[in-house]
Amino acid sequence: MIVTLAGHVDHGKTSLVKALTGVDTDVLEDERHRGLTIDLGFAYQRQDGDVLGFIDVPGHHRFIHNMVAGVAAMQFALLVVDAGDGPMPQTREHLQILTLTGVGRGLVALTKCDRAPAGRIEQAEVEVRAFLQGTFLENAPIFRTSASTGAGIPELKQALWAAADASPAAQAQGQFRLAVDRAFNIQGAGLVATGTVHAGAVRQGDEVHIFPTNQTARVRGLRVQEATADRAALGDRAAINLAGVSLDDIQRGCWLTAAPMPACRNFAVDLRILDDFPRPVKHWLPVHIYHATSHSTGRLALLDPGKALPGERRTVEIIADEPLSARHSDHLVLRDHGLDRTLGGGRVLTDLAPAVRRRDPARLSRVEAFKADDRTRIVAGLLGQGPLAMDRLQNTLGLTGEELEELLSGFELKMQNGEAMPQALWSDWRRTALEFAAQHQRENPSAPGFAPNRLPSAIPNRFQLPLLNELLSEKRLQLTAGAYHLPIHVAELPPQQKALFNRVRPRLDQDQAPSLGDLSKAMQTPLAPLESGLKSLAQRGLLVQISPKRFYLPERLTAIAATVATLANQEPLTVRRFRDHTGIGRNIAIELLEYFDRRGYTRRHGDARTVVGELKLR
Repeated sequence: MIVTLAGHVDHGKTSLVKALTGVDTDVLEDERHRGLTIDLGFAYQRQDGDVLGFIDVPGHHRFIHNMVAGVAAMQFALLVVDAGDGPMPQTREHLQILTLTGVGRGLVALTKCDRAPAGRIEQAEVEVRAFLQGTFLENAPIFRTSASTGAGIPELKQALWAAADASPAAQAQGQFRLAVDRAFNIQGAGLVATGTVHAGAVRQGDEVHIFPTNQTARVRGLRVQEATADRAALGDRAAINLAGVSLDDIQRGCWLTAAPMPACRNFAVDLRILDDFPRPVKHWLPVHIYHATSHSTGRLALLDPGKALPGERRTVEIIADEPLSARHSDHLVLRDHGLDRTLGGGRVLTDLAPAVRRRDPARLSRVEAFKADDRTRIVAGLLGQGPLAMDRLQNTLGLTGEELEELLSGFELKMQNGEAMPQALWSDWRRTALEFAAQHQRENPSAPGFAPNRLPSAIPNRFQLPLLNELLSEKRLQLTAGAYHLPIHVAELPPQQKALFNRVRPRLDQDQAPSLGDLSKAMQTPLAPLESGLKSLAQRGLLVQISPKRFYLPERLTAIAATVATLANQEPLTVRRFRDHTGIGRNIAIELLEYFDRRGYTRRHGDARTVVGELKLR
């Protein structure tokens, strides 16, 4: 169990840790010189193979960013209050930050009891009890301690170990994420990054990514709670020896993640404004944003009209100046830029794409879906709004591939190009497409069909071609000269084209179709208008042009292709074999086979050909 100490400056947090563990967590020269904790300090105690870890955070308000960096939701709080002073301003702010970051368990240590009279100690306990009313420490036991005499230390230590024994076992769910609080080089080992594991697990040999650059590194070695380990999981304090990157590539505020993370700056947050915040919160307020060990300045945008009042919960958008590695249910702490005090904090709902219309109904509906109390309901709400990008969902919820698959298993979905949608929605789109094809045919009887981009706007453009191709494969639609139509639809030809087709069809109804020149002579028709007319018929799909001067009936080409397939299955297909078997002249046989090559039906290997695909005349 990891214990985070919190409390006002000079209330004895560092001395208490030393009394509990024997470790002085003030390691910086400036800290020892000034007698003031500036950065995070760490200490550990072992008992029967178990470990208690302590994080000593700065109490001075000037170092509040370092205090926030030491807190994680899965930790245990030890609130430290000087018996002589009682609760002070930073006691209140530290308790607020513990609450805002999701910490829900803890104890209280009344320190320096050797320096206070008995009556003052009694009064201090009353003050603390009143101070803790309505907080997660409301019923927490209070231990009277003295780091100087050792009074109360064994009892406090015993209570901490009992709390550790009662702590629920952390389940290493989700993609691995570690918030880096320190990075340094060790001679002989190389780069080491330390921090708290916020999700998932990591093992020696794993590849990790460094947010925000997404550089990759390899885990060379691991220490968990200051002991060599082969695995670090949710809640652990871990030191990770990294290969493939340098100290210049990583610092406090970076994250180690199992998968690359997008550089998001916009987030929807379920914000709780502190009761004692001294003024209403206005739209576009400058704020400091704290997320685990990360810090950024930014703006607070209200998604509901009107000012937000102290004590309210509001859904807001946070626009950070620097990218944050925040995922659903992560906690943010916000401080007012001008007042230099904590404004509030809350739970991240989802990342957001920047938008011109911040309060666009579709955008707000997506945010609303993430307010559901479990992931299944979140997914159900999102699917009710349309197609859902799987990579974005997985990243926002921080899921492994297996967890995402399990989450989606309860839904009847259609997957298309990395997006999921209800099968019922896809079926509706299919019906819409077929109804549109029928309507188009009724209204345009002379047209060959419609282009793929002409489907109703209810079907998003990116899904129109895949949907049409599916209907083609099922023979619910046909494609003729680039136009889609119902199988029963034959375009009504203008009289002139109909007459031409009736004249030319008998002459082309043979395996060795005549050339354009021969047709012109036989039909006593000038070459140029004949060629123009035949090309027009080809555009309607009634003819197929296999070479500049030769046209075929589609059904003849299909029959010839079947013959090619039969010959190719017996032995290598050459021009000579094809010519001899069909009786088609050599030059025309070459034209046909080269046409099949261009259409991807056959492939040439020297003098021979093989069939490699299906014949698509258009």
